[in-house]
Amino acid sequence: MPFNFALFARLTFNQFFKFRNGPLKFTPRRRVVILLFYLIVPLQQLLTFICFYLDEIFFPAYRRQEVKAPVFIVGNFRSGSTLLQRLLAQDRQFTSMNIAEIYIAPTLTQREFWKLLGAIDRILFGGSGRRFIEKRDKSWLNSLQMHKVGLFTPDEDEGLLVTIWSTMFLQYVFPVMDELPPFDRFDAELPVGQRQRIMGFYRAIIRRHLYAHGGDRIYLAKSPGHAARIDSLVEFFPDARIIYLTRNPMRMVPSALNFFDYAWNIFGIPDGAHRFQKGILKQLKYWYLYPLQRFKELAPARYFILRYNDFVGGILESVDKIYAWMGLPLSEGFRRVVGEVVRSNQAFESDNVYTLEKLGLTKKQIAEEFHEIFELFKFDLQADIGSVMQ
Repeated sequence: MPFNFALFARLTFNQFFKFRNGPLKFTPRRRVVILLFYLIVPLQQLLTFICFYLDEIFFPAYRRQEVKAPVFIVGNFRSGSTLLQRLLAQDRQFTSMNIAEIYIAPTLTQREFWKLLGAIDRILFGGSGRRFIEKRDKSWLNSLQMHKVGLFTPDEDEGLLVTIWSTMFLQYVFPVMDELPPFDRFDAELPVGQRQRIMGFYRAIIRRHLYAHGGDRIYLAKSPGHAARIDSLVEFFPDARIIYLTRNPMRMVPSALNFFDYAWNIFGIPDGAHRFQKGILKQLKYWYLYPLQRFKELAPARYFILRYNDFVGGILESVDKIYAWMGLPLSEGFRRVVGEVVRSNQAFESDNVYTLEKLGLTKKQIAEEFHEIFELFKFDLQADIGSVMQ
């Protein structure tokens, strides 16, 4: 397994010795977070590594699993990618990983273990264990603001790379940007060997997932981090199709900063959106522009550009266009599912509340920092900030 031991050691040293009174200061919440992080994550990683090797013994056939024409949804945070992934994932032609599959059971051995426990629960306890988990799932994970999650809900598979300490997600726990590898500029700045190891690991898990789900479905993934991996995705999945979502920076930027601030507060790092604002804006700008640069080298059949406002304002029409682009049939049953999503989003009320002043931003600052994006897409410079639909 391509575990990044050097990064693990460096970040651990920084937390306990170098930056403990700086950006990684041990606030009361931070002490609890770090205690749980170092108790739970390494144990889960160790078990996962063992199960990876057990897969080679018990399920070697997964290696022959093809990954045919996978679909990757890319684009910045707060641009509607979660809504699009969870919508398309309801079509049986696709399969996406849920939170449990990403963080608890990425291997076939782990999934078979949990299936066995589920069978025992049904036979001996009438499914009471499953009902307990679903109840806790709704009361805990689904209570998170801005990005609703659930153990059995499709989500971004960037979390798979936490297992090998090779993901931008580490910036939530250790926001010492100069100490982290440039995962946010994956293709352009990571050494070739490191990119190859990470993408090989990622592809191997996708093969396992498809094998576990019958082998004949289309893998569907979304991750803002994939915006920096266009070349890598095309290299490792030669027939990959990429959907690029773009949203007016006047609305995306404050929403994303508020999301980062919320996430950092969870990990015991207060006021993160102000402290790390410069680096975040640089990252967001790059994720707007890099996919567009790489699309110039791809045939139009390989990518689909979708504006956020067009999507949420015409979900059914957008889905029709996406399916026509992919050359896939759109069943009447799934069309009804889309209609239900349209109706539920008409009643959508966001819990993502913020102001530009609170975030230390002005419209002028956003307009200047993202002027290339405003020119490319002709976005409205006077747009009010707004919430993002899920």
